[in-house]
Amino acid sequence: MESIAQLERWMTAISEPHIVLGYGSLMNGDSRSRHSGIPHDGVEVEVFGFERGWITRSEPELQTYVGAYQKKDGWLNAQLVPTHLDPALQKREQDYRFTPVTIDQLNFELADDLTERLIDWLKLRDIWICESLKVEPSSADYPVHQSYIDTCLAGCLELGGEAAARRFIASTTGWQHHRVNDREAPRYPRAAVVNPAYFAVIDQLLDNPS
Repeated sequence: MESIAQLERWMTAISEPHIVLGYGSLMNGDSRSRHSGIPHDGVEVEVFGFERGWITRSEPELQTYVGAYQKKDGWLNAQLVPTHLDPALQKREQDYRFTPVTIDQLNFELADDLTERLIDWLKLRDIWICESLKVEPSSADYPVHQSYIDTCLAGCLELGGEAAARRFIASTTGWQHHRVNDREAPRYPRAAVVNPAYFAVIDQLLDNPS
């Protein structure tokens, strides 16, 4: 969102009563739309009081995803994603619990006048983050798949450029994980269609995160 007009159109188009702080695949518009039925763009935000890590195990899918857990001095970058907390979304996020977040825990990458309008709008809605039920690092049996990493980082690149992708990497723990390169045949079931030009950028950022 770059202007008051853009933000106002975004807020006017949205009737959903809930905001989920997307910090994984929900940061990617293609994955969000095709696999979760959420048509809206996200708005960049930083969330305080939580830390993101490669710690959420999906036993049915034999993979490890990012999760968030409460930490007093923790932070992560995310996107405001308008949605309904319907049974389909709750089933998808069955390895997490929906934890309320206050506006005071958010920092917006916006000019002051845009922030004031957005805060007024958010006061009319509930804000949630998916907090991991368990902390289980990746393993050889439950690796992290590159198609999932690509989905997350491509979403960052599309909305916030390399700066957003770097924030994702910097605010995520557990990069020394068991990783499988499955780009040729994605095993992540909600993988985004990623612009091939992004692959070299993602690899460079992962190799040189600072």
